[in-house]
Amino acid sequence: MPGLTNQDLFGQTFTCTCGQTHTIVPREVLYADDAPSRMADLCERAAGRGRAGVLMDARTRDAAGAEVLAGLRDAGWTAEDVLVADGPGGAPPVCDDLTRAVVEPRLAAADLIVPVGSGVLSDLGKWIAVDSERPFVCFATAASMNGYASSNIAPTLRGVKSLMYGRPPEAVAAAPAVLRDAPYELTAAGLGDVLAKSVSSPDWLVNHLLFGDYYCERSVNLVADIEPLYLDAPEDVAARRPQALEALFYGLLLTGAAMTMAGTSCPSSGGEHLISHSLDMMSSLDERGHDYHGRQVGLGTIIASEVYRRVLAVESPEFADAGEGVDRDFWGPLADSVEAEYARKVPRLQAAREALGRDGAWDGLRERLATLVRPPERLRDCLARAGAAWKAEHIGCDRQRVLAALLHAHQMRSRFTVLDLARLTGVLPRAAGDIVAAWA
Repeated sequence: MPGLTNQDLFGQTFTCTCGQTHTIVPREVLYADDAPSRMADLCERAAGRGRAGVLMDARTRDAAGAEVLAGLRDAGWTAEDVLVADGPGGAPPVCDDLTRAVVEPRLAAADLIVPVGSGVLSDLGKWIAVDSERPFVCFATAASMNGYASSNIAPTLRGVKSLMYGRPPEAVAAAPAVLRDAPYELTAAGLGDVLAKSVSSPDWLVNHLLFGDYYCERSVNLVADIEPLYLDAPEDVAARRPQALEALFYGLLLTGAAMTMAGTSCPSSGGEHLISHSLDMMSSLDERGHDYHGRQVGLGTIIASEVYRRVLAVESPEFADAGEGVDRDFWGPLADSVEAEYARKVPRLQAAREALGRDGAWDGLRERLATLVRPPERLRDCLARAGAAWKAEHIGCDRQRVLAALLHAHQMRSRFTVLDLARLTGVLPRAAGDIVAAWA
């Protein structure tokens, strides 16, 4: 589509250089000061008129949910508020099978589901809407994660952090003032989440080069034109300057759209996310709290970047045997679920070992990846200057806990990432302690 900026891609259909034709959903993004009062028109364009179930928690009700609900009712909608209860001790709600079982019956009469919130509310509403084949429209209350515009859902099922594929919302709305006034920890989490592409994109390319998986360079580069506004000037994010927050929000939307274009979360989720997911699962095992997803991902991205640097420095590796198995003692009651995921990856580990053993394959891979991987110093500097989380203590962990996550993260998903590449080349587990000591 000549003349379009990437921010204009929402709602467009175009033929890509990858050879596929992409239709970008959500079809509309409303970013305006009066977005809450305009939700009725946005919802009608997206889904016609009917009954709306407005999904929120106590915090997002105060931020925008009450205004969205009132705007829908003033415009003649039948709109019901569905408040998701806090967890034990006033903890924010979570997106899991138990929460869904409580919330879903309260949305049974809704023709349109309207989540008002960030990751948990967005995923919960998306999950219910997709399974019941109903439309949904998201109102974002924080620039905190890249799932708003994606088809991905990341619930916890029987204690295991999982990934499902659904569909994106028909539309996404946000108000600059609401994003500005969100708790800064959420905005900092969004910065950590959007920076993850510096690891996830190379991971995706590895899967393309080793296994012939589909790869779309256009989706990898969607944020190239706005990325400098937050990567090179993170102080502007910390100061909540309008241009930086808008760039961060659209960066998150576009990395979400990249996942939908690809039909997989690979463009925006790789080994760094597995470290964060492992911390979440460890918390479910020992009932210790965990931090926001994006704050953990930011630290995971720094660590995974250093893993990449060490892997790419190996000149003549002797590739290890593939598939050492799952540490059942570590995963405890989650071991069966983790083992099932890992078993799906074992054939890829074996295929990777064979592919990398061919003449010139390792050097060719190193050459292709070298230009994609950002050094950990730049990522840490960006997060530090933004006042975001960049070491273990910032996310409520000690280094031993981060080390345990790094050593076990490769087991909990079937996806092949730099964590697997590091094990094939011998970088992990050998250097894990040094990496965590230096970068966490």
